[in-house]
Order: sequence, then structure tokens, then C-alpha cells
Amino acid sequence: MEYIENTIKSIKGQASQVNKNPDNIKIIVAAYPNVIEGQSSKNAEKRFPFSGRLDEIRTDIERIKQMGIDHIIFGSIGKDLDKVTAAVSVTRVSQLNFDI
Repeated sequence: MEYIENTIKSIKGQASQVNKNPDNIKIIVAAYPNVIEGQSSKNAEKRFPFSGRLDEIRTDIERIKQMGIDHIIFGSIGKDLDKVTAAVSVTRVSQLNFDI
């Protein structure tokens, strides 16, 4: 998640350098969640974003929201789609648009 946050800061910083309002930049994230049931991530700091238990994915969604992301597109195959949909609805992130 730190990499994503740093990338967003870099993009907005570059916009400022060319006299563009960074608040006018719309950022979209494509995420391919990997739901892992019943396991706790052994090393949460090195966990890949949108990978882990549903509560960890919910936390990732909340962090993305705090970074100023405007839109998240979830790509998922098979049974994980229903799990991710459940995770998204539980977070009640009304400011974000979700394509599932």
C-alpha cells in the first residue's frame, strides 16, 4: 500500500510542477483481490494489497479511500467475486465508485 500511496503523491506532485491542480486529477485503481479464508497474514507489512482475509481487503479499501482514489475496478475470477462484493458492501464506502 505504501507503494500505491507514494505513486499517488508523485503523480500529484508532477501535476503541481506543471501548474496543474492536483485535486483535479482523477485516479483509478484496478485491483485483483486474492481472498484467503481463515488465515491471518503472517507478515502484514509485506502483504500484497487486496490479498488476504476479507477484513484485510476491507482495510485496503479504506486506505485507498484515504489516499484520494476516485474509482476502484475489481477484477476477479470465480468464487472470489462474491466474497469481494460482500467485502465492498460491508465497508459502506459511499464516496468511491466500484465496478465489479
